[in-house]
Amino acid sequence: MIRHRRQRGSAMLEFVLCGIPMIFIWIGIIQMAIGMWHYVVMVHAVKTAGNYIAHHGSFYIASGNSAKRIQDVANVLSSAAIGVPASKISMTWTATPEVGSTTTRTCILSACKTEATTWPPTAASFPGSVVTVKADFVYKSALAMFVPGKGAVKFKAPNLGGYTRQVVLF
Repeated sequence: MIRHRRQRGSAMLEFVLCGIPMIFIWIGIIQMAIGMWHYVVMVHAVKTAGNYIAHHGSFYIASGNSAKRIQDVANVLSSAAIGVPASKISMTWTATPEVGSTTTRTCILSACKTEATTWPPTAASFPGSVVTVKADFVYKSALAMFVPGKGAVKFKAPNLGGYTRQVVLF
């Protein structure tokens, strides 16, 4: 009888000491996995968009095809960026012709999907021109609600970005 009385609250105490920290560890692991997934998807999507631009230059247009626009490239990037909200991705498009000045466009991906500007510009659509695509996505994790950032340590949401530099091939 006496033995039962001493063990009565041990299961609850063990859960408090082990279970609650394990719940936070699992939430952290899941949030880190989602963040890494977003990062890998962003890098792949930006690389895909850069390859698309590099293969649709002046020779592509000279063979009877229409010039590509920012909305075409943005749609390629958006279809490759699975699970990342287009309204949260900030894009920077840069085209540097072999001779001439650099052209840069910046927009949110959801707005880029409706932009009819020819990309790359005519001067930068010749083989040898350099085109860069940069995308930034601020990942807001659910862990932020457990670390409000008060006091000496302030946690910021990580910026997940993708960057590619391609030479126009055709």
